[in-house]
Amino acid sequence: MPSNKKPRRKYNPARIQRISNKPRLDSVYHLFQPIYTAFERMEADEIESINGKAVFMAFDGSWCEVAPAMIGWADCWERIGRNEGIPFDGEPLRRMANKISYDIPLTEEDLAAGRAKIEETRRMFISLPVSATKRHAQTEQIQIEIDRLKLKEAA
Repeated sequence: MPSNKKPRRKYNPARIQRISNKPRLDSVYHLFQPIYTAFERMEADEIESINGKAVFMAFDGSWCEVAPAMIGWADCWERIGRNEGIPFDGEPLRRMANKISYDIPLTEEDLAAGRAKIEETRRMFISLPVSATKRHAQTEQIQIEIDRLKLKEAA
């Protein structure tokens, strides 16, 4: 059959569109802006405190305690890294959280190491598909509820 007589292929927009399954820039900003703001305030020695505990404003407008949030962030990204095969060590964030909870002043090195780890988590977030990020978010929400209810894992 001559080429000009062949039937046309049916139009399929999915065939020509490049499917992007990466997080959008506004999602990255929405998630990381409170963390960057908290680091900027800690670097300027202007962090807010409530009842003697260092706090920052979360993306939903509520006040969160810095130390437990940092430990949770480190645990979350270590779990994500382990599941996705991406090496991640959250020890600098835990060290910072412990210093904050015991009212030990943070050094420039502590803040630089913490900021580097936050930047590493941002790169991990951007590299992961949205479906994986949503799956991990659900897992973290379940883990938070288990911790809140003080349930133990089955042995």
